Amino acid sequence: MSNKNYIDAYKKSSNSMNSVKSSHEIIRELMFHLANSMDKIVLDINEYKNNEFDSKNISKKELALKKSKNMSKSLSIIYGLQTCLDFDKSPEIAGNLFQLYEFARQKVISSFTKKDADGINQAITVIREILAGWQSIPLEERKL
Repeated sequence: MSNKNYIDAYKKSSNSMNSVKSSHEIIRELMFHLANSMDKIVLDINEYKNNEFDSKNISKKELALKKSKNMSKSLSIIYGLQTCLDFDKSPEIAGNLFQLYEFARQKVISSFTKKDADGINQAITVIREILAGWQSIPLEERKL
């Protein structure tokens, strides 16, 4: 390997170290993606209810698959958020967050089944409130 290759490899590893995110940033990003995927479920449900798939040249099956994908993504993120909670450090906060995430999970499941956008919108409101709380934490208090 030439010196240039070593230097390039070092630069790549150095750049990747700079892209490492704190746990705070990861949680914030997960919550942002959760709210977005839940928004997409609402859009999918409304398209389905309003038969908009015909005008968009999308079959019912394609719309159902898209809706299922967004639901799976939402449930996976909620599960990830629940499993990241540290019940040893702060059991009360972790317990409260777990219950809020569980509320969102139950709303996604029941609303998806019933094709009810209102229930998912309730869950989105809760998730966006938690996200706002995460975003309001001052930079100096955010830890790796």
